[in-house]
Amino acid sequence: MDDLLIFVCISITHLYDYHAKKVLSSDPLSHQQAHAVVKLLAKHQVHGLMYVDDAMLYQHDVGHVERTRKWASTLPEAQRPVFLHVASLEQEVDQCESIWKFALTDDNIPRLQQFTALVEQELGLTCEWSWHDQVDVAQTGNSKGKRLAQWVESQGLSMANVVAFGDNFNDISMLESAGMGVAMGNAADEVKQHASQVITDNTQTGIADFITRNLL
Repeated sequence: MDDLLIFVCISITHLYDYHAKKVLSSDPLSHQQAHAVVKLLAKHQVHGLMYVDDAMLYQHDVGHVERTRKWASTLPEAQRPVFLHVASLEQEVDQCESIWKFALTDDNIPRLQQFTALVEQELGLTCEWSWHDQVDVAQTGNSKGKRLAQWVESQGLSMANVVAFGDNFNDISMLESAGMGVAMGNAADEVKQHASQVITDNTQTGIADFITRNLL
């Protein structure tokens, strides 16, 4: 178990064995669902990233894309996600094996809220806020808590012995299901209410300090 490294990836859409370089379990969007999302995006002029296979595709180079690319540039080169500009997301859907999710953004938050409500009502998909101005659209039933519990159970372990850290609304299911849910100091108050403990924000050494103090 010491050399086993599993990621709960792309906001809960799949479990990935980092060493074996393979997906262990997944629940992507169907191509039909992805086409429906893209059509709504175009109709309402909302922009975002389409997460597919092993890349992020974008049609418009908006601030969200630039921000995410900037964040990616801080990672070790081997761990940086791939960003690809495409002429049409609609045309790319059928070229991909797996469409994991869409990450949507808009400077007009009420407009984004209205759009996500429309996605849930018309398409039956789940929309979760992963940042103050970003919403992830994924297959209904996916959650970080569910995917984490799935892997823990597969290893014959108990969620009672799991510590989970999170700082946003899409982390709530994980904070609630873990034996110890730890919220970051920069999390919204509503997120903190679902945690057992609150530590420093995500720009500081709170996680390392917590692990050193409580787990080592």
